[in-house]
Amino acid sequence: MAAITRKRGPARRLVQLVRRRWRRWRADVHIVSYPKCGRTWLVVLLSKALELHYGIRLRKPLRLRSYCKPWRDIPYILQHHDGGPEFQYPEELHTDKSAYAGKKVVFMVRDPRDVLVSSYFQKTRRNANYEGTMDDYVHERRGGIETIVDFYSIWARNRHVPEDFLLLTYEDLHADTAGELRRVLDFMGIHGVSDAVIAQAVEYGRFDNMRQLEASNAMGSSALAARDQDDSDSYKTRKGEVGGYHEYLDGKSLQHVEDVIALRLDPWFERYRHQGTPAHHEANRPTTPDAAAP
Repeated sequence: MAAITRKRGPARRLVQLVRRRWRRWRADVHIVSYPKCGRTWLVVLLSKALELHYGIRLRKPLRLRSYCKPWRDIPYILQHHDGGPEFQYPEELHTDKSAYAGKKVVFMVRDPRDVLVSSYFQKTRRNANYEGTMDDYVHERRGGIETIVDFYSIWARNRHVPEDFLLLTYEDLHADTAGELRRVLDFMGIHGVSDAVIAQAVEYGRFDNMRQLEASNAMGSSALAARDQDDSDSYKTRKGEVGGYHEYLDGKSLQHVEDVIALRLDPWFERYRHQGTPAHHEANRPTTPDAAAP
């Protein structure tokens, strides 16, 4: 079944476009991901670490850019999805990343199979952007598995464009949250964060605590606010698992997804090209373009 596309008035679209372009021009560090790759979790971890390290309390802590002030040694950090790829056909994705020249980019990814499943629940139970079954969605071209895989591959081919590039995977963050959080902070130029602060940030970002924060809208943001408190599949923090796609994809549907990944995913993401690949491969954790050459 067809996806439901968003409708916005021309004036609102223009204002949003101008704001978005200015923020991207202003940003020192971009946190880029396809939706449902765990970026909100990363932002919660970063915001708590910044709050504790600098002694800053914000009304809306998920707006990382708000931590940047002229009197603070904090970069302007902007998290976004590089457009709205979840509503695009694969051939509509932007391939020119020249706007990121001179910037730092943290590119966060997750197993495309898990992203596909999580995206389905996001669109059907949280945002009502799609009507159809999981099997229908497996073959949906607008924002489906082809779009997810092509989004990853486009960035893999353009990872040399930014001044500095860090690949972060959901699986590695899940396996070593403290270590990966420090790696991101160091990459951003935020040094000297104590082990105690890192530990507190990790504790704050635990799945059960984030679920409580979402249920109460404690962060003051729609990015982490429950749509239906009685429907666990409508939460942003739905399960927080690695490899959870096995519960929803099998048979011909899973084979279709595997075929798309094998055919279209850039070899740089070798860890995701084979079903059942272990989640944490030290050898496949490139942090710079030179170290990451396939």
